[in-house]
Amino acid sequence: MFLKPYRPKSSAALKGSESKKFRQRVELAFPNISVDQLVPAKAAVTHVKILTHGGVQSVVYCVDKQPMFFELDGGQLVPTLYAMWIVPNILPYYTTHEGVLPKLTNGADLMLPGVVPLGVGMSMYGHYKKGQLMAVNLTNNKSAVGVGQLARSSDDLYMCGGHGVAVKMLHLFGDKLWAHEPSLVQQIPLVRTKALSTDDFPALGAEAERKKTPKAEAADAPDTFASVTQAEELESGTASMSLAEDEEHTETADTSPPAESNEVSPEYILRNAFLSALKNNGKKLPLPLLTSNFYRLYVVNEASEQIDLKKTRYKKLSNFLADMVDQGFIVVREESKGVDKIISVDLEHPELVNFITDVKANEANGAASETPLFHSELKEMYIVSDVTAAFFTKMNFKRGEGIPVGQVKKIVREYVAKHGLQDVKTKLVRPDETLQELYGNREGTLSEVCSIITSKMEHSYQMCSGKDTSGKPMIQMSLATRSGNKKVTLVSNIEAYGIILAEFIKLCKQGAAASTSIVKLPHQKLEQLQIQGNQVRFVYTLLTETYKVPPKCILGLELAKDGKKNKKK
Repeated sequence: MFLKPYRPKSSAALKGSESKKFRQRVELAFPNISVDQLVPAKAAVTHVKILTHGGVQSVVYCVDKQPMFFELDGGQLVPTLYAMWIVPNILPYYTTHEGVLPKLTNGADLMLPGVVPLGVGMSMYGHYKKGQLMAVNLTNNKSAVGVGQLARSSDDLYMCGGHGVAVKMLHLFGDKLWAHEPSLVQQIPLVRTKALSTDDFPALGAEAERKKTPKAEAADAPDTFASVTQAEELESGTASMSLAEDEEHTETADTSPPAESNEVSPEYILRNAFLSALKNNGKKLPLPLLTSNFYRLYVVNEASEQIDLKKTRYKKLSNFLADMVDQGFIVVREESKGVDKIISVDLEHPELVNFITDVKANEANGAASETPLFHSELKEMYIVSDVTAAFFTKMNFKRGEGIPVGQVKKIVREYVAKHGLQDVKTKLVRPDETLQELYGNREGTLSEVCSIITSKMEHSYQMCSGKDTSGKPMIQMSLATRSGNKKVTLVSNIEAYGIILAEFIKLCKQGAAASTSIVKLPHQKLEQLQIQGNQVRFVYTLLTETYKVPPKCILGLELAKDGKKNKKK
């Protein structure tokens, strides 16, 4: 339902009475939970009407900007993954295998062969009716990764003989609803199931591992205790997985000029929303426009927080607009008594022009739910556990850090080569003290050592953007001359960094006010971005500040205008 971008139609903050009714509605729909956990009494609740890519109208309810519920066609409330992670028991669960998650994120429904049976006989799939809301989790993690509806009743699922659709997926980890507010996105919290522990993964010799002596079992007791302690901590919410990307999003999102976001004045919020409305919609405003409609349709939607005019020094909208008229932003004319209309807007106002560059990063982040800057990718990861922390710490990886599947073997190979542990003739790895703590004093091949180490790590998935710069070509900026001795800026290898070209072109047109197009190179499959004029400095700033591309990955900055050329006398 939300795998493709959806279009927000309107956004409005719920008043006190409306918020109270919404809390009552949540309590009626989910009587087995405490409403205060999901919708606190004093929280800011926002009502966002959206139109999905498939043309379905829906409503998303955000609590402090975090999407918590959305509506189906019949008005049924459905909790989002963020709500499921706060209150896990809000819905019943079906469990599937970890390898099914990538298929679900590609648009597939959960099929019966992928469902782990809950019991035997008629109770194999529980006792649920058709259309029942179901959460989906993985065999190695209790946290929900998706929410959907039962395609058939539990009895009908049993009679299907293990074939057909079990759950029609509505909302998944990594979809556009999960990324509704880019500054608040979270990875899947890691909550281990009891069925998965280090004892379930025999190392090197499965039969020898099963026939452990009492001494060996006693030696493994500390590891078992550590894993149980870790699971308890994770279930209590004190430990969760997160990417450095989340931290970057959070850091870049908070760019308000005041010292702390908590101390932002209501006047500052109102003024910023006013300038954002002019910046984003100045050329599209249907002038003359009623001042009340301008405030309701444009200013309110641009506000970072709920606006209360009574808390500002203006007290009334007319007083604020009169101040904006005095500063030269707009011209207001009184059509009749009590009816004011905006008849013109000064888009060349110096403060408005400077405000465009100041909020460019925020604008990109705010629009990411509809048109994301980066291509998102679901990556299979192994998480450094307590048991393997001693090994990976020597390779500069921290406990709880995610490592891509393909990188684990490279790390093990590098460690073995660095310490000279592999025999040249037999190709067997002799364990040192660190490896002996993992699997004992047994020799094995490099592949066997990797399988032992990965079996003692947590397997999971994380949603990543295209910011990883390792092994990628440099972004090349150059200048060329076209007909009429006009200069153009050419930029290559942008897509290698996961940047969506259509959105990058849009930002170039808005920020540089220059024609931007894609040019195909002759006899090559590669494409270049062509921007009118010398825009090297602008492209460099856009890549480093908005897209966070490391400066060392960009070539051609020396071609930028320095703005200090001497005029010919």
